[in-house]
Amino acid sequence: MHQPTNFKACPLLAGIPREELPRDCPSARIQTVRHRGAIYRQGDSDQSVFCILEGQVTLSRLNAEGENVTTAALGAGEFFGHALGGASVAEDTAIAKGPAKLWRTPIAEFQRLLLKHPPVAVDFIAILARRQRQMERRLEGFAFKRVEARLAETFRELSGGFVTRCEHGFGQHLRLTQQELADLVGASRPVVSSILNRLREKGVLSYNRDYVCVRRIEDIEEMSDS
Repeated sequence: MHQPTNFKACPLLAGIPREELPRDCPSARIQTVRHRGAIYRQGDSDQSVFCILEGQVTLSRLNAEGENVTTAALGAGEFFGHALGGASVAEDTAIAKGPAKLWRTPIAEFQRLLLKHPPVAVDFIAILARRQRQMERRLEGFAFKRVEARLAETFRELSGGFVTRCEHGFGQHLRLTQQELADLVGASRPVVSSILNRLREKGVLSYNRDYVCVRRIEDIEEMSDS
């Protein structure tokens, strides 16, 4: 049966028969969040699961010094929410980057959905395993790779869903600040800014305080290897 347009970006939800999704998750709803709007904040106790249908979301948390550090950038089709890990309160803050549309349901209903649809549960495990592999690669990069290489890999990783078509004449548009990029690659903002300046001088990308526009990610990867 034809699936609602809203779920095209999430194959996991789109794979569930149209009449069964509201039956298994009767409290689920579509939530629209404005640019920079908070979906939840660190310390909140809302036990919901979210799936991004449109737009992007960043996750961040306060470190011991009280500084906000970005820990993840998620695109369409990604699931998030502290309840997925069994936490009673949010360990991070979720912010929309650009207008975002989310599917939201209580964790108990989502768990029931997975129990009633074993193939969907297997697909969800694969999503979590892929995210874990990405985190492992980031940790390896912190230990063994230069910042340039880590930056190139971050662009490549985000191009799977966080990057959108550029409206400024480049290839791809990434809604992240320099500080958010620095957090994701494990470097200081001045170091990342210096690298971005060099890439901009070579015509590989452009940026301002809110986004980075990349002409070709392959160019960044080639330069990071040189």
